[in-house]
Amino acid sequence: MIRVLALLACLLTVCITASSAFIRHAQNGVGCDGWPACYRAAQAAAEARASGAAQSDGAAGAAAATAPTAEATGAVRIARSLHRVSATLVGVLVLLIAVFGWSSMRGGERIAATVALVDTVFLAWLGRYTPHDLPLVTLGNLVGGLLLAAALAWIAAARVGRGTPVASGPAGASGRAAAARGVPGAARIALAALALLGLLAWGGTMIGARHAIDACDAPLCAGARFDPAAMNPVRATVAVGVAEARGMHLAHRVAGLVFAALVALLALRLRAARPVLAAWLAALAIAQILLGAGTALGAQALTTATLHNAVAALLAAALAAVAGSTTASMRPGRSGG
Repeated sequence: MIRVLALLACLLTVCITASSAFIRHAQNGVGCDGWPACYRAAQAAAEARASGAAQSDGAAGAAAATAPTAEATGAVRIARSLHRVSATLVGVLVLLIAVFGWSSMRGGERIAATVALVDTVFLAWLGRYTPHDLPLVTLGNLVGGLLLAAALAWIAAARVGRGTPVASGPAGASGRAAAARGVPGAARIALAALALLGLLAWGGTMIGARHAIDACDAPLCAGARFDPAAMNPVRATVAVGVAEARGMHLAHRVAGLVFAALVALLALRLRAARPVLAAWLAALAIAQILLGAGTALGAQALTTATLHNAVAALLAAALAAVAGSTTASMRPGRSGG
């Protein structure tokens, strides 16, 4: 039962991440009519509001041109309702998991449950300040959501097979041997990929905060210049120059390729013992690359940007599931739901 609750809470967390991304990007003008010119107009209007300056006729016109349509406003309203309902349900489920599952949990599961509880409280508190002009608030929401999905997936994966006897005979022995050989390496790779995913979330958040989503639609981002100040999450939401924006894209893409290589290595390590999970990891990594490319190219930018965040949460859950299941398989324990 605890495993079912953890899986349900994990899926709802992915829903929270997706709805939050949709709301944030829609309000920032991503995917607006007339992309990317309308996105630049929205950027100018946002900067005028942030500076506190009185709007000129041009700025007022830009704000009017980029005002959400009735359809977009209705979609944001639905997404906000979905976000609130999902967040409430996740809070209840995390509490139930901690209260009723604690006695049957092992060390790793208890750590994950504690992380989930603390993270849920943190996200509820941070919600009071969302939306906010400070990118750190957005970053806290995104990384907090990824961490919550990972913690819940860890709990669910660590409980798989509890109380199920391992098959005896040559087939069972070879299965145990293969799993034992793959456990240490797989767990380390999964945790390294999780850490890199957090850095990618940081980079993606800052690209959005600097109004740079449309800055580079070419693979190599010619003329890119990396500026560390652009990555500062405590610096207010302002646009950066074209070269700096392209530098952010290029750094994000390089990190993304390293992440994809880690996921590919992990999938290869798991292909014999856990072929389904290996296939899911590979499919999610490929989908994430395609969605990122689609967002940069501006093809249905709002849809691809939203799905890019949702797939990131699914990847966090899948990687945590690998780490949780392989760690749990290293030692016997009591059975439990």
